[in-house]
Amino acid sequence: MIIYPVIILVLLLVAFSVIYRKAYVLESVMNPAQIEKKLEKLKTKEVKDEAEVSLKEELEENFKKAEDLFRKKQYISAEKWYIEAAKVDPKNDMIYARLGVIYIDQKNFKDAIEALEEAARLGPAVAGRYFNLSFAKNALGEKREALNFAKKAVRIDSKNEKYRKWFEELKSSPF
Repeated sequence: MIIYPVIILVLLLVAFSVIYRKAYVLESVMNPAQIEKKLEKLKTKEVKDEAEVSLKEELEENFKKAEDLFRKKQYISAEKWYIEAAKVDPKNDMIYARLGVIYIDQKNFKDAIEALEEAARLGPAVAGRYFNLSFAKNALGEKREALNFAKKAVRIDSKNEKYRKWFEELKSSPF
């Protein structure tokens, strides 16, 4: 009866020693080239992490400057900062949405449509983007597309009176 627990204990000790040796002992007998390679990987990871932090800080700084200028309606200066922010984070939908509004204000409807379509593609559930797209499309004489975008804006935010009025206005105007 005592033999079975002893056998189990011996097997556990053997398994532990094998696992210990693989995990710790072999690590210490790596040749210098392997150690150097492992250190380089760690350094590269640190550099990538530092670069990501630096890019994030740059994005936040550029976006903050752009937002401040946007609120002050200094659109030409804000545009430059938004473009710089987009270089750092090209998947930020808010940047393209703001650029679209700036281009609408400048009556640059083609660029506004391009920016707003990108914003809608990156963050599709925002009614204001479709409203602005509708406005820009209408300004270029693309009434049917303007109506479709107005309909999307109303579908997303049916309580917004401005969107509903715009949609009704487009519906009642001739094509």
